[in-house]
Amino acid sequence: MTAAPRIQFSHIGIHVHDIEPMVAFYTELLGLEVTDRGNLPIPGNPQIVFLSSDPNEHHQIALVEGRKDGGIEGGIINQISFHVGSLAELRAMKAAAEKAGVTRFLPISHGRGWSIYFPDPEGNGIECFVDTPWHVRQPVVDGLDLSLTDEEILAQTETAYREAPDFRPMESWKQALAQRLAERWE
Repeated sequence: MTAAPRIQFSHIGIHVHDIEPMVAFYTELLGLEVTDRGNLPIPGNPQIVFLSSDPNEHHQIALVEGRKDGGIEGGIINQISFHVGSLAELRAMKAAAEKAGVTRFLPISHGRGWSIYFPDPEGNGIECFVDTPWHVRQPVVDGLDLSLTDEEILAQTETAYREAPDFRPMESWKQALAQRLAERWE
């Protein structure tokens, strides 16, 4: 079996019935901050809201509207997400998943991260990703060609998003979120 790289838990995505009460619950009661929100470019254009209480994590929870009685494809859990350390490790994770029998993959550039999505044996969504050096306002869902070199992917990503709203170095975005969180708890 191909060795999978070491992963680190990052965040979870939840399909929800009514997004605004869920946002209020997580922000007002649990103290998370909305870091981004928008509509996903998939059928139905569901709204997604990203929440975090950690400036090192753009989001710890992603709420995705569209949950129906009986669940939607993939159930209540939208995704369970894991960091990997590099594009090489992302490619190694894909190879390990293929070796384990996974046949469906969705490689995505989010501008602020490069991801592969695939199902677990019962259809729950898994995301493995590596951060880019930049913050890009979310949601962004563009294709990712992992056959390109790291340098080509980096250059392609910067070119694609450098004119996007809120494009900036990740450290600058983390400092701004840390300030917002500190003000919340003053």
